[in-house]
Amino acid sequence: MKKHFSALLLVAAILTANLATGAIASGKKIDEPMQAAITWLSLADAVKAQDRWNQAAGAFKAGIELQDWETTLPKARQPLGAVKQRKHLATEATTALPGVPDGEYAIMGFQTEFANKKSATEILVLQKEADGAWRTVGYFIQ
Repeated sequence: MKKHFSALLLVAAILTANLATGAIASGKKIDEPMQAAITWLSLADAVKAQDRWNQAAGAFKAGIELQDWETTLPKARQPLGAVKQRKHLATEATTALPGVPDGEYAIMGFQTEFANKKSATEILVLQKEADGAWRTVGYFIQ
């Protein structure tokens, strides 16, 4: 699973440049992944680790235990402070990512202003699972 996480980190780093320019590589419908992203980010903003866990994809859950998740995300988010503003930059749809099975993925970038960090880029990687729901498989703050 570390290989899976490393692959997602690599994808996030590569896509940051594309998202910063506002590139949208696909004309696929983004309403469903956008709604899933908004829900997940609102749970992250409210520091609701258990609820975020419940909204995450199976691959995400396989990569980190709930107990570790409950301590990891607050350590990353709390120093940033409350979200003051968040703007969607771009969404890139793809069916292939390095190191993970082929499927439907949406990589979404958001420019976010936190109380203690004026400018950060949040990247969510969402996967369409077998039940048709879009769920978060990766979350990165740069």
